[in-house]
Amino acid sequence: MRRFGRLLGAALVAAPALMVVPPSAYADVLVPEPGGTTLVPTAEINANGPSVSNDGRWVVYAAQSDPDAGTGIGRRSAYRVDLLTGATVELSVVPDGARRGDTVLPRISGDGCVVVAITEIAYDLFRDDDRDLRWDVYRLVVPECGGEPNAWELVSSGPLGTARDGVFTDSAPAVSGSGAVIAYVHQSDATLYRLATISIIDTTIPIDEPGRAREVAGVPVEAPARAFRYRGFYEPSLSQNGRHLAFTADALASDRLPGWSTGAIRGGWATTQVYVWDRLAADQTTAVHLVSGASGAPSELGAHSPQLSGDGRVVAFVSGSRDLVPAILPRCDDAADCPTQVYRYDRDTDGNGVFDEPPRVQYLTIVSALSAGRVRSGLATAGDAASWAPALNVDGSSIAFVTDATNLMPSRRAGGGTATDGDVLVAEHHLGELRRVLDDPALVDVPGAHNRPTMSATGAIVVFDTMSSVALARDLGVTSPARGRTLAVARVQPQLALAELDFGSVLLAFESTELFATVQNAGPAAFEPGEVVVDNTAFRITGGSCTAGIVVAAGSSCSVRMTFNPTVQRGYQGTLTVRDRNGGEPSVSATVRGAAGDPVLITTPGGVDLATGEVGRLAGSVAVSVDNVGFAPTRVVGVTVGGKNPGDFVVAAEACTGRALNASAKCAVEVEFRPTAPGYRSALLIVTTDTGSYTTTVLGGYARYRPEFRTADAVVTAGREFGVGGNGFPPGTTVQIGFDDGSAALLEVTTSDDGTFLAVLDLPGLLRGGRRRLVATAPDGAVVTTDVLVRPAARVVVAGTPGSGT
Repeated sequence: MRRFGRLLGAALVAAPALMVVPPSAYADVLVPEPGGTTLVPTAEINANGPSVSNDGRWVVYAAQSDPDAGTGIGRRSAYRVDLLTGATVELSVVPDGARRGDTVLPRISGDGCVVVAITEIAYDLFRDDDRDLRWDVYRLVVPECGGEPNAWELVSSGPLGTARDGVFTDSAPAVSGSGAVIAYVHQSDATLYRLATISIIDTTIPIDEPGRAREVAGVPVEAPARAFRYRGFYEPSLSQNGRHLAFTADALASDRLPGWSTGAIRGGWATTQVYVWDRLAADQTTAVHLVSGASGAPSELGAHSPQLSGDGRVVAFVSGSRDLVPAILPRCDDAADCPTQVYRYDRDTDGNGVFDEPPRVQYLTIVSALSAGRVRSGLATAGDAASWAPALNVDGSSIAFVTDATNLMPSRRAGGGTATDGDVLVAEHHLGELRRVLDDPALVDVPGAHNRPTMSATGAIVVFDTMSSVALARDLGVTSPARGRTLAVARVQPQLALAELDFGSVLLAFESTELFATVQNAGPAAFEPGEVVVDNTAFRITGGSCTAGIVVAAGSSCSVRMTFNPTVQRGYQGTLTVRDRNGGEPSVSATVRGAAGDPVLITTPGGVDLATGEVGRLAGSVAVSVDNVGFAPTRVVGVTVGGKNPGDFVVAAEACTGRALNASAKCAVEVEFRPTAPGYRSALLIVTTDTGSYTTTVLGGYARYRPEFRTADAVVTAGREFGVGGNGFPPGTTVQIGFDDGSAALLEVTTSDDGTFLAVLDLPGLLRGGRRRLVATAPDGAVVTTDVLVRPAARVVVAGTPGSGT
């Protein structure tokens, strides 16, 4: 059975001590433009295991230094790179007079101020005797946050304050958002069994005082039976505030009286499960909850590799079990060889802020799968090969993972690297969509030889290590920086939309009722709103959810509440802007309007989002009621559409103009949504009276291309031509057509003004036979596939040649 790498450490967030530089400023250094990729120029050997701060600026990693001139042996050490300046420093320098040693598995806190690592170097000679099992956990406050270079502090101390030694080096330490709370794996102090256990350290308590260290909950009192092999408790992951700890254990840790689990085969390893512990729960007998189970029952084949979101609400983990969620799973004859999948567990399905209540809706979903809403069966279709190494953004809405599956994306990538390498994908949970991290068309031939992804707070920046540095450097047009593994950085920018807002006619010197301006995030990645401003004092921001500290996931929205108070008899206009919390990109702006006048009409609803539709087709319609709220009859003289995208909304019918509308009477307007471009589209329905008074309704809706692709024949022959055609693509764009194996495109064709094309494709003569998948891809992400059966070209025999029969 394949062994999989485990990505450890917490995806955390905290008050940003170092978040002072907008991401847009990164583009000139190491963080690429949105939608781009770059390589980190590491001078060391085999840079791996990156950990990134929440703002995406600071990355720590492990690497091997150049071999020592005397011994010829390199030393493993911890490094930090500043993606803003490109400066790299070695963090774990051997002090003068100290014995050389390795440093592994560095992790950085969410605020970028603290680095935690496991090292053999005795930085604290007073407590660390540097003998026997030398591995210990140390903590470093970086100079930008008031620390001193190489001033490592001992974390893994025993009951007497001395270095514990014997820290396990196959589970990375976990660190809270501020770096104050640290969890690590070490050998248990129990005399009956010497298994792995987890200690949580509160570094705000002095090293010699009680309460600094606490062992994980759920550890059985009795020693395990000898019928199975046991590991203990390991793979810790902490929430931002250090309250919640997720971990892997081969014990029944959530039972009121914990015991040890069993396994499939006597003498083999016991089955592990993933648990989460609320360290501050009032009732500690029920504070540990099973994550990797359905209806309270542990998964049959177990689970591992937990990762927590910043608040501890979402847990991602890896399992090969087939009993967790209803899904179409790949066939496996031997349970031990069932491909692992990545799962997402929601501890607060109703969003009320109380974790681990009895769930009201589905709390467990499969991540490494095609969404159930996009396949005919109604069930999610899991990856046809293994997925592993999950990493979360701060709210758990984006999950990166490594996979060998070939059915999750329209096109495949060639494999390579080690047994634990694969392609890196990101699942946008609220959108129900998957995206490839290296999605640039120029990178199609870069092998999927990547591992250990880590994400910034929003998920817009993904850092991972890769064996494909040579191919990446070639396609990016840069010099390959690495010897062995190196680090790659990929960046996307979410697409934001903000509809225009119009208060209509408002009484002079009176403040209007509140209206809501909604920021829609179409993804990819989340958005952290920060500054919200309007440049006209007649409009006042009164609240809303677009505030600092809120993460707007891809596929969701936040709102800005506003009022309007005209002081002069005229029309008013301003610009509402919502910026990223760092003051840079992404940001979004929209016009807000209003006028002083007697309000006569009101529309119901005041705002509406129509169902998602296809570009160029009728997506739906809505009926808007126009009410006369005045005390006298009025005449409607205009029903028009304005705002950002007026051409996307059409007044199909109305019964308002051309007649008097009595007091308390109403009329109706029917509006159709016919999107002309993809993304979030918005407009204003404006109803005007003969006195100049007016009212509006905000109209909105998402649109996307839903292309179709077909071949003239279902069976084609290598070396011959056949016809292909498509519709529903962006008009006037280039569509590439090729097979899904990552090879170069066979044909490029430009679509007509209505988004269609017809072309003739010439198949290579040496193409292998069998069922193949053709992929048609447009630059804006419109992708569609179709299957064909390829017959090998007829063999041509030349008389007189060997094998000709003459």
